[in-house]
Amino acid sequence: MSNIVSILSKISTPPDEPSAFNEWLKQADAIEFLKQNAEQDEFVMFASIRAYTFMHAVLVPASSLVSPNIKDLMNWDCNPSSSWGIEIRFSEPREIWITSPLEGCRSKTIAGGEQLVFTRGFEGSRDRKSYCEILQKFTHAFELHLLEERNAYCRLDMRGDIEEVVRIISIPRVKGDEFGGEVVTFKRDVLDEYLAFTKSSIVRTFDFTRYRSGFFGWNNQGDIEHFEEPDFFYRFHIEPDNGSYTRGCQIVRSKMPIEAIINKHDFSAQKKEQQHATFLAYDWKNRVLKEISCAPGHTANYFTNSDLPFEITPAFFRPEVLSKYKADSEKYHLKERSISCRGAWHLETYDINEEGQVHTYLVYLRNLPYEEQLYWKSYNEAPKGPISKRAIKTDFEGSWDFDYDPLVSLKQTARELNHDGVPWWTLRSEELLDQLHYPVTTSADEWSNELLHLDQLIVEGFEVKWLKNKAQSLGRVLDPKYGSLLLVYECLLGYGLDVSEAQKLIAPLRDVHDLRSKTKGHASGQEATRIRSDVRRKHGSYKKHFRYLVAECDGSLRRIADAFKQIDKQIEPQQP
Repeated sequence: MSNIVSILSKISTPPDEPSAFNEWLKQADAIEFLKQNAEQDEFVMFASIRAYTFMHAVLVPASSLVSPNIKDLMNWDCNPSSSWGIEIRFSEPREIWITSPLEGCRSKTIAGGEQLVFTRGFEGSRDRKSYCEILQKFTHAFELHLLEERNAYCRLDMRGDIEEVVRIISIPRVKGDEFGGEVVTFKRDVLDEYLAFTKSSIVRTFDFTRYRSGFFGWNNQGDIEHFEEPDFFYRFHIEPDNGSYTRGCQIVRSKMPIEAIINKHDFSAQKKEQQHATFLAYDWKNRVLKEISCAPGHTANYFTNSDLPFEITPAFFRPEVLSKYKADSEKYHLKERSISCRGAWHLETYDINEEGQVHTYLVYLRNLPYEEQLYWKSYNEAPKGPISKRAIKTDFEGSWDFDYDPLVSLKQTARELNHDGVPWWTLRSEELLDQLHYPVTTSADEWSNELLHLDQLIVEGFEVKWLKNKAQSLGRVLDPKYGSLLLVYECLLGYGLDVSEAQKLIAPLRDVHDLRSKTKGHASGQEATRIRSDVRRKHGSYKKHFRYLVAECDGSLRRIADAFKQIDKQIEPQQP
């Protein structure tokens, strides 16, 4: 719960102690909250808390508030439950039309404005009988979307992170209270932009009514009018030991100059002003290793006659540079040759050379946000060898790379099985394809994580129930404890494959599952250490072992699919 909501909850809770209760009736805390919140980064557009606090802000043309009609504004009678409606006149001439949300608000100034927050209810809903909506014009203009798990209207910021722009916060009912509460806040900078776009200002209406339990009504004493400043005015009434109320309006104007907002949306100007990092890179045009800026004007293309390095000058990085992207598949989309951050940036291409270094070109680093460039720079190092053979073939020779890549092939196998709808295997989630990569560092944790993803993709995809029924229909006697791999094995035997062939097909899949269990599951520290040592000794690196294992799994999965397909065709009954 934000500090704003904590304060609102506190000022909406009557104290038990008599002197504190009388101090609460003076409402100084409520007035102070309104003043402070008008300057804060999160602005309260609506609040209804228990029976004591009500705030509702609407937008009004700024031209109507140059010299505000205080008497008219103080007549306000509006709340966010008002919406568009249908009005009918049955007398002649008969007419029908749509009424606006603020049409009956009793203030001509406010009636010409715009409502942003709408509270709605639907008795036909089982779970959410009441909910809150935000004006579509506002949410569409700023590309906001409701995320129900956050109860907020959100967008992606320049880093690809989820930014909560409009928050809808429910305050639970406390013991002894009939009502809880709801607060809707807007990020002030976004609200200020909208004010500038629409040439509007905010009129925040408020009513703080405080009373002791059992209070029956007000006496006939007059109200005290307060005009604390031209844009802040209210009536105040107090009856010591019993109750008080404050009812008024607060005008809040945009703090952001229109020129600053235009500059914020001038992406061409921002691109010119963007900072760029330098990278240690091999200038193969001039045959020298040096620090080179990736900024425009510091490199040149093939068609420019200059001594500047080529735009496709490669820079090399430690493989750990990819770890951040592999660790957050929800935010980053790491493919075999490219990386993208949702809604923020895209690295056109990268690859990994024979020495295990990640490499890409200065022209593509240029397009990353400066903060991301600095991240890559922190892993920058001198080349230990040339760029990959694949990169030479595709980026310089302009030809397709048809060399077998086990991981690419395995993912294609999975897609084909999913497309064909085979009954014995299912792609549990498309995300598994995005999460599975080669380990690129010397980290045992990275290797074991990729084993987990490989096991989830392949082994967890087998349909146990179907395999069990098929094996039994083929006359195989099964142990109730058999898992998916043993059931595949029994099906293959039932189809007529010999034992050695069936074992050979299952072996790589069993290796994956066993390694996953022993490196990510319940193995003792000593056993896991022994396994890692054996892998490094036999294959040289985790990456080479993983590549070998993926190739074996890809071959097995394809041969299992072919076996099931071919044998099923053989035993299909012939059509008469």
